[in-house]
Amino acid sequence: MTATAVNYAKTLYELSVSTEAVQTTKEIFREVPGLAESLENPLVPFEAKSRVIDRVIPDEMKNFIKVACRHRNIGLLNEIFENYEEICRRHKNILHAVMRYVTPPKDEQLKGIKAFLCREFQAEQAEIEMIEDKSLIGGFVLQADGREFDWSMRGRYRMLQQKLTRR
Repeated sequence: MTATAVNYAKTLYELSVSTEAVQTTKEIFREVPGLAESLENPLVPFEAKSRVIDRVIPDEMKNFIKVACRHRNIGLLNEIFENYEEICRRHKNILHAVMRYVTPPKDEQLKGIKAFLCREFQAEQAEIEMIEDKSLIGGFVLQADGREFDWSMRGRYRMLQQKLTRR
């Protein structure tokens, strides 16, 4: 994460732009990859870029995108949107976690994991991004707020291996 992207994300949050407008803008840039390339291109005059922005970007986001364009920071948009979403979650006391697993947990297990995360991090709610990872052999690994909880077979094997080599 660059400091510039973090600053843009904070500014976007402070502008009180609706989440829907931010999401729509994010989707536009994801679905039309040539748009970011055109807005980044230094050979395209700003007036032409401004007309394109006025046509395709939601009203609430137009000025923000124009400023990013004028300062040649359109290439940071994905990072800006990620940081913006993290700021929104923090203000709502929602924890974002990543779970790598071999077999997906059942609904009841997932509820227990979310309850554990909420207790551990004093969060009101936990969002879990699920990623399948067969290299874990079994179990799962949780990552949240810079901490990792490794309940995988691979992790247990490594711990056992370390204990045996220390003796």
